[in-house]
Amino acid sequence: MKIFVSFSFRPENDFVEKRIIPLIRCFGHEPVTGRILDSGPLDGEVKKKILQCRRVLCFATRAQERYDREGKIVSYEPPDWVRDELMMARGAGREAIEFRESGVDYEGAAPLRPYVEFERTDIADLLVKIAERISKWPVGPLQLRLTVPEEFSAQVKAAANAARLTARCSAVDWTGTETRTEELRVHLQDERLIVPFWINPDPNITIGIEIDVGARCLACRGISPTVRVASLEAV
Repeated sequence: MKIFVSFSFRPENDFVEKRIIPLIRCFGHEPVTGRILDSGPLDGEVKKKILQCRRVLCFATRAQERYDREGKIVSYEPPDWVRDELMMARGAGREAIEFRESGVDYEGAAPLRPYVEFERTDIADLLVKIAERISKWPVGPLQLRLTVPEEFSAQVKAAANAARLTARCSAVDWTGTETRTEELRVHLQDERLIVPFWINPDPNITIGIEIDVGARCLACRGISPTVRVASLEAV
C-alpha cells in the first residue's frame, strides 16, 4: 500500500526519514513524500501524490514559536504545508492520521479531529504508536471473486466492462460489528468478476457483498476472507 508521509524537511525533523519511513517499508508498504516533485504547480503535484495513496501520516512538528506579552513561549505553530496537506488528504477522503508534537496547536483552536501527541525526546514511543497502526493495514487488497445467476450474467459483465458496476463490501467482526464498508468498482478480468477489497484476511471476520442490477439487488452474506468467492443471489 502507498502511504503519503507529510512532514517538514527541516534538519531537526530528520527522524522521519531515518526512523519512520524505514519502519513503513518494514511492514511492506510504500512511503511517498513531497520531497521530490515533478514539474507543475506545487499544490497540484502534492494532491496528485496524495490521491495515489490510500492512507496519509502527517507529522505536525514545532515550526514557529508563539510568545505572550512577556516574551515567553506559550505554544508553537505547525508547518503550513503539513497542515495544508492534512486538510487536502481529508478533503480527498483519504484516511489521515495526525501525529502532533507536544506544544503545537492551531492558534488556540480546539481540535476538530483526534490526533496522536508525541514528544521529540521519546521517538521510540512514537515508533511504537505508528507500528501499532500500520501493522493492521493490509499490504494489498483481497481479490474477491463474484459469481451471479445466469440470467444476470450478460448484464452484469457488460456493466463491469464499461466501468459502471460497483459493489458494496462490508466487513463484520465476530461480535456482529461492521468494521469497514466501501463502495468498490467491479472489474472484469478474463470473464471473471473481481472486486479488490483493502482489508486484512482475518479469519474472525466475514464479508457481505451487494450489487445493484437495474432495480434488482444481488447479494451474498458472510463469506470468509480466506475463501474470497461470493455467489450472489437476487434478494
